[in-house]
Amino acid sequence: MRDQRSSGSHPLRIERDYLATARGQLHLRKSGQGGSRPPLVMLHQVPNSGQIFEPVMSALAEDRLVLAIDTPGYGMSDPIADPQTIEGYAEVIGHALRERITVPVDIVGYHTGAAIAAVLASSDLLRVRRLALVAVPVLTDTERKEFAALPPIPFDEGGEWAREEWRRSWYWRGPGQTLDDVLKSFAEKMRPSARQQGARAIVTFEMAEALRVLRQPLLIVRPKDDLWEATARAIALRPDAMCVTLPDFGHGLWSAAAERMVKILREFLDAP
Repeated sequence: MRDQRSSGSHPLRIERDYLATARGQLHLRKSGQGGSRPPLVMLHQVPNSGQIFEPVMSALAEDRLVLAIDTPGYGMSDPIADPQTIEGYAEVIGHALRERITVPVDIVGYHTGAAIAAVLASSDLLRVRRLALVAVPVLTDTERKEFAALPPIPFDEGGEWAREEWRRSWYWRGPGQTLDDVLKSFAEKMRPSARQQGARAIVTFEMAEALRVLRQPLLIVRPKDDLWEATARAIALRPDAMCVTLPDFGHGLWSAAAERMVKILREFLDAP
């Protein structure tokens, strides 16, 4: 088997693959060939894809297999039928990975991915060893109502809908996030109905309850983005968790703070 370990300026290759499921194909990025550490599954926020994790995957994969999954209906994964739910996303991902991986895994979940990760960790879909949640959507009832009431950007043939989507993407640009990184995220938002589907799923999910039942060692990372206050609630709910606050980073932290995120995750995942 070819050795994919990085050497100096030659990082590990990030490859792409598909997993067959009963509801279509699940697209993923992968790096590494395995090693002494458990496989690491990375779950993104929506509307986006596993592409956000590319800046950190090679460094994390030096001694483990790293898989960045495209949530069903996002990136290059096939969608599931409505209604869109966090549990539905987790079921597809869990069943697909269980066919490929027979050992316990670690999971990193970001924004919506944090909710999916929590479902996977508390179910029998996968054996989850450690869980890292970054920007955790513990929403209040008022926030749920406000989020649910946000109207979708209406389509128009003149393209003003795309201009508005770009305006929102640029408004939420995080410190240190490059133009290239914003453009990559913007491109994912151009997929039909992506924003509405993810919004419906997250506003109906009880993240606080999902956090309470987790039994794995837990890391919570709090960047200063639109879930800054929500993640503070997650930390309050789980005082036993390892917690890291990143007030100098927001959206785009996987590229802007790549080395920092690798260090944080390795300190947690590689602990005895």
